[in-house]
Amino acid sequence: MSDVESSDGIQAQRAKAGFHFREEMAPGLVLEMELQEILHSRVSRYQQIDVIKTIFGKTLVTDGKTQSAQFDEYSYHESLVHPALLQFCYTSGKAPTKVFIGGGGELATAREVLRHSRIEKVVMVDLDEAVVDVCIEHLPEWGGEAVKNDARLELIIGDA
Repeated sequence: MSDVESSDGIQAQRAKAGFHFREEMAPGLVLEMELQEILHSRVSRYQQIDVIKTIFGKTLVTDGKTQSAQFDEYSYHESLVHPALLQFCYTSGKAPTKVFIGGGGELATAREVLRHSRIEKVVMVDLDEAVVDVCIEHLPEWGGEAVKNDARLELIIGDA
C-alpha cells in the first residue's frame, strides 16, 4: 500500500493541496492553520475585510489580522466589558447608565454592554461602516441586527 492510499498519506496529500491562513503574531511567531472556507472578502475605503472559517470557526480578519473568532470571541468581549462596568459600580457606588465604545464594528462589545439592564445609552463610533455591515451579515452571533436595532444604541460612523 502506498503512502497516498493510507489514511495518514491521504491527510498528508490534502494538507499539501489545502489553503492556509497565516498570521504573524509577533516577530518570529507565526500562527498558521487550515483555511476551511472564505465566507466573505472585500476591500472597504479603509481596509481589507475578510470573514473566514478555520478551526476556530468563523473569524473576522481585517488587513490580515484576526479581530475575533467564533470559538472564543465571547471571552474577549465579556472580559473587555464586564470588569470595567463592575469597577465603575465599585468606585462610584452606582450603576453606569451611559457607555462610549470607540471602534467595536463587530457589535459584540455593544452586545455585552447592553446586557446590563441599567444601561440607558451606548454611543458606539466606528470608522468603517463596511465592517459593521459585514459583521451583521456574516457574524450575526456577535450581535447583529438585534444589537444594531436596540433603541439604547447610537451608532455613529466616523472617526472617534
